Amino acid sequence: MELIVEVLGTTNNVLERQKFSKNAVAIGRGFSNDLILNDEHADAEHARLELDDEGRWWIVDQNSVNGIRQAKGKRKLDRQAVSSGEVFLLGRNKLRVYLGNHPVPPAVRIRWIESLLLWLGKPFVLVSMILSYLTVKALASYFSTIGEFKWSAFFSQNIGEVLGFIALAIAVYFLSVLFRRGGNFMSHISVLVAVFLIGALIDFLINLAVFNAGDHRYGLINTVDTISGYLIIFLYLWSVLYLAFHFSLKQRTWISLVVLGGIVLLNVLQDQMMDEWFDMQSFPVEQTLLPPTLLLTEPINAEQYANKTEAAFDRVDELRIEALDEREESEQAMVENAQAVSESL
Repeated sequence: MELIVEVLGTTNNVLERQKFSKNAVAIGRGFSNDLILNDEHADAEHARLELDDEGRWWIVDQNSVNGIRQAKGKRKLDRQAVSSGEVFLLGRNKLRVYLGNHPVPPAVRIRWIESLLLWLGKPFVLVSMILSYLTVKALASYFSTIGEFKWSAFFSQNIGEVLGFIALAIAVYFLSVLFRRGGNFMSHISVLVAVFLIGALIDFLINLAVFNAGDHRYGLINTVDTISGYLIIFLYLWSVLYLAFHFSLKQRTWISLVVLGGIVLLNVLQDQMMDEWFDMQSFPVEQTLLPPTLLLTEPINAEQYANKTEAAFDRVDELRIEALDEREESEQAMVENAQAVSESL
């Protein structure tokens, strides 16, 4: 009967998978074994998988130093019947044993977003996005610079950000290598560049919206700015969990939502952002001076501004008079009530 043995990593990722068509499989660190373990905690002859006359597989300890345990058990095993799909610990090695007729789940269809992530790893795509990112940042800096635009100042302002996201991509890649999930390093860089490119475009559009918006629009822009920032974080986490760790769609979506929820909660507790979301007079971002050509809305002239200011003061006077009248009526009602009470007594 055929037998499949998988060597698992720390996150249960499959490091090695071998298929055997013999009635006994020797496992250990020695080179004479059928399955050779690369770990100093494994004996030269650590264990055997044996098929009995009834067609049942057993795992047998070979008097090893660190023994055999079930994945969720502490008791060392001398001889244990094997169920298909069961996981055993041999020293610090994690092995999963399948029978040859063990069913496998149906194939998962490749989704367009996964194809997109892999496509981003192509060199010409990465170079194109880097150039696009630098172009957007340069244009935003050029339009918002008062006086002469200098490339030296532009690079000095953005070099830290560029080095930061390259370091982040390298860290995530090596984290995936540490967990032996592997991954395309170019894809890691491309995903991060894409996220920063989207962020740069959104920042420029937010500044453009603030430059053209009136006071009553600031609360809406503030909300859009906040939501877009969280959306970018979610998309990056979701992409990394696929590229670096190959989590399923459900797993990476839930993990990304949980992490994002923690970030939102920390921001709400620290900055009381919920109050700002519903404050229609709050400023979403720092005001940026842009060229008049980017002013898409028609500005009001001095006369219109004076009329609006005068109308605002008139409205304040009206509200003040209404408040005084309401207070006078309330006081009059209190006096009449007091007189009625005294007459009844």
